[in-house]
Amino acid sequence: MPAKKTFQDDQVLEQIMRLFWQQGYYHTSMDDIVTASGVKKQSLYNALGDKHTLYLKALQRYHQQTLTACAREMQALEQAGKTALEVLAMLFSRGLEPTKNAPIGDLMANASAEFGTSDAAVQQAVNWFYEDYLTLIAAAILKGQASQQLTSQQPSTELAQALLEARIGLQIRLRQGAHPNLAQRQRTWRQFLAVAQVAE
Repeated sequence: MPAKKTFQDDQVLEQIMRLFWQQGYYHTSMDDIVTASGVKKQSLYNALGDKHTLYLKALQRYHQQTLTACAREMQALEQAGKTALEVLAMLFSRGLEPTKNAPIGDLMANASAEFGTSDAAVQQAVNWFYEDYLTLIAAAILKGQASQQLTSQQPSTELAQALLEARIGLQIRLRQGAHPNLAQRQRTWRQFLAVAQVAE
């Protein structure tokens, strides 16, 4: 008769996700995971899988948490009458500064930097995340264009792609220990998005 499981998958995955987020995949051992989660190695294997499977589950969890939180914050800002630029500021800067609740940077950017194209499953998870994040940014830009707050000289998807790629680049630089001027970066893209409106 199998031993009764004495832990909650959800809580354990949260701890494992944060460990991978902080240390990366290759610098995290199964012993690290056992220590962080407080669950025996064999129990982890039986319930959740090996290290690679745990990593993919961590990426999926990060995806769901991040996109849900962003959508909720977007709705709150819009209901409070905030401008499209203010909504985009939230989407652009989210996670770029350290907090006590989360490591700095973006788990997906870290995964992309670590794996590149060497792992198809990781690459797919990263691509899915950024496709969904791109959709949120493009939706905010489209609303700003419709209300004539933002430039309409380029399609919303093209502007969103440029903004997302700038964000990913900053995430990677932060992970490398750089200290970019985030306020300056925000001013630059705000001017870029709003410039056509001023000209008109």
